[in-house]
Amino acid sequence: MCGVFGYLGQNSSLGEVVEGLKKMEYRGYDSWGMAFPLEDKIETFKSLDSLQSTNSEQFDLSVEFALGHTRWATHGAVNLTNCHPHSSLCGRFALVHNGVVENFQQLKSELIEQGIGFSSDTDSEVILRLLEKQLTQQASRSYRKALSSVFKQLKGHNTLVVIAVDKQLLLGIRNGSPLVAGRTGKDVFLASDCNAFASQTRDCLLLEEKQMIICEAQQVCLYDLELDSYVDCNWQVLDNEIEMPDKQDFPHFMLKEISEQWRTVTQATQVDTELMEELVASIRKPNHVYITGAGAAYFIGEQIGWMLRNLAKVKVTCVPAYESQDYLPHMQQGDVLLAISQSGETADTLRFIQSAKQQGILIASVVNMQGAMMSRLSDFAFYSYAGPEICVLSTKSGTSQLVFGYLLAAQFENRLTQAKAEIERLPSILSRYLDQDSQQDFIEIADSIKGEHLYLLGRGEYLAAAKIGALNIKEASYVHAEAFSAGELKHGVIALIEKGTPVICFADDKNQDYMTAIASEVKARGAYVIGIGESNNVAFDKWINLPSLESNLSIVSNIIPCQLLAYFLAVSKEIDPDRPRNLAKSVTVI
Repeated sequence: MCGVFGYLGQNSSLGEVVEGLKKMEYRGYDSWGMAFPLEDKIETFKSLDSLQSTNSEQFDLSVEFALGHTRWATHGAVNLTNCHPHSSLCGRFALVHNGVVENFQQLKSELIEQGIGFSSDTDSEVILRLLEKQLTQQASRSYRKALSSVFKQLKGHNTLVVIAVDKQLLLGIRNGSPLVAGRTGKDVFLASDCNAFASQTRDCLLLEEKQMIICEAQQVCLYDLELDSYVDCNWQVLDNEIEMPDKQDFPHFMLKEISEQWRTVTQATQVDTELMEELVASIRKPNHVYITGAGAAYFIGEQIGWMLRNLAKVKVTCVPAYESQDYLPHMQQGDVLLAISQSGETADTLRFIQSAKQQGILIASVVNMQGAMMSRLSDFAFYSYAGPEICVLSTKSGTSQLVFGYLLAAQFENRLTQAKAEIERLPSILSRYLDQDSQQDFIEIADSIKGEHLYLLGRGEYLAAAKIGALNIKEASYVHAEAFSAGELKHGVIALIEKGTPVICFADDKNQDYMTAIASEVKARGAYVIGIGESNNVAFDKWINLPSLESNLSIVSNIIPCQLLAYFLAVSKEIDPDRPRNLAKSVTVI
């Protein structure tokens, strides 16, 4: 969840750390802070203010190393005491933490019995106190040995980064949450993703699980905690262009990222054709295909599953990553697991992948972040090419993943070239659909929606779209939105309908008769019916048109209307859609 940014090298401004953290605020925005040396001791600065509204130029202190953190709270309230970094009592080092110490209560109780006190409510402070204890007991005062010993006492997934003023040292351990290094000349950066230092360098080192990186003035070393030995540093140059986060003239990143989809859907066609052919060859074998993801990525996976079943005639089972334990016993060697993720670091999905690999399952993945652990664990790794997605809600990454699914289904029918040509014609249609004049309809409909409950009804290819839409509306506007199969209506759901209840019905020309009947039934019970489809109908109180597309391409664009509706619902409630409460972009804790 949280974002980490560390620096070691020639004199640099603390403002650069602030800028690095700004690029990762999507990982957590409850609070943020920095640790840095001042007169041979570690000083900290902590804040509950928004990073985006912080002027980095005010932090003009020149430092040779520093460590920053932007927090998504798991233990302890959102306040300055619980804000990272946490400094040692002696003032020689500071620590930041991304993850959850599952046995922190036991460890904390043992430390309290030994007379060690605590000032915060975080599980992170337990790590700090254990590290203080280890360093006190060691004659060599080796931070590598002390941090390694502390790490082995922790249960759960925990990524740690420490700076030490007495050794001019920056070191970190990756476990669960991502940690990457960058270098330029004598400068070294540590961060949760490469975008944080992309403006300085594209020369990256991607840490594997349970590896420790040790950064000193003259060298960078990598230590494998399981092998208990140093290993080679395999630096690589990122080959894809990294875009810098910029709202441009848009009021929010969410609207900017929705509006970019006219462009990103074609970028998503840059798939490795040979690799896709290999994946299809593996799926054609008499084995089972499973698709997984978490949250919106799982619903995208369901939509891809619909495409593979209906367009490519492939047998597919969709599995929520957090329910994998019920499916793993039935998966067999040679089966294929396709994982969907924006970050490629989703904890539940990674856990499923790691267990499946142990059973000989082939892993395919579609992610949007370079260097993601999910890609490194995959036999078939694909990239979405959607560019940075700063808003917590997935928008353009979702349509890019659906483009992948459409191309995958086309590959089974030996029509990949034709499918790419179809997608190449999307930008002109979507650019008109997403222009400001078209958005006025969504503004008016958002303003007309009242109450705290909203229901979405879909069928076939629109069922997953309804689920994604409900999640978008919940995340952005805090309206209780639920999606149901239209067929469930008379089996209990209709009891929820009362006068004025907003109900969204997905009704295209292929299922119009069926969905018109559904819309009429809820309207007879007093529902306020919003139709999403290719043509209007007297059963609708309001109508949102779908882009008019050829063949089956509507499956790529049918999630866009609810993205816009969710955005304007949030704006109408004066909620910041980029930073919904209690959420973070990358869910790297269980």
